[in-house]
Amino acid sequence: MANNNQREPKQYESLRADDNDDVLSDLDVFDKDYLQQPRPRRERVLAALQIQPYRWLLDIVLLLTVIGLLVERQHRGGGQSASHRYEGTGDLTGFAPPFNQQIKSFSPDPLYMPDNTSEFFTREVKQKWLDIVPPGLGYLQINNTEKYDDLPKPLVGYGESFVATTSMTHQLHCLYAIAETYAAITSNNTAVLMETWHMNHCFDYLRQSIMCCGDVALEGEQTTFPEGFDGSDGWDAKHVCKDYGEVYSYLEKNAVNNKTWI
Repeated sequence: MANNNQREPKQYESLRADDNDDVLSDLDVFDKDYLQQPRPRRERVLAALQIQPYRWLLDIVLLLTVIGLLVERQHRGGGQSASHRYEGTGDLTGFAPPFNQQIKSFSPDPLYMPDNTSEFFTREVKQKWLDIVPPGLGYLQINNTEKYDDLPKPLVGYGESFVATTSMTHQLHCLYAIAETYAAITSNNTAVLMETWHMNHCFDYLRQSIMCCGDVALEGEQTTFPEGFDGSDGWDAKHVCKDYGEVYSYLEKNAVNNKTWI
């Protein structure tokens, strides 16, 4: 439907220069400063020019810091990682390498301690024990001692060589000595009895070794005890162990001599 109402034409007026001043006058002081602030790039260039004379000093400080950290790392354990330096039942000094781990279940082997204890002194039983220890019984030749931290006092009797033994083979030596003494007493063989001081040392040393290891593998009900005895014989547990083949090879490689004993 047509609309007869006619619209009046709009009137447009030109904007005067003084009107522009009025608009700017309505802005507060901070708004005007924002409109007129210098470019950020210019500020960065000026700041860089002010720092430039001291750049060489900053470079030297950073370089010396990096060198210091590298020297400290090399000095402390030949650059080995902190995780290896504090490997469970491992070597703090940095001499021993890291070893792979295995899941192992223990199993009984009566040949290490026969029921007839007089058989403990046979050649076959003695060889069983000798087969599990490396030549030199863990007595190691340590060269370049300056590369390692917290080394123990060297053993006497090796001249200028730095020789130390290892805890695992020491523990096996003590265990064998206790087993030998037990077998001697129960078979009336008093010729091989261990001295009291040695026996007491081994008991205390093994006590602390077991506590240090802290093996918390879970163990279930026994399967090998005589009838009427309950409890755990430990044979079903799964233990996290070092790869004994790797440990044996490391001890054999660094042995101070090839003497076979336990």
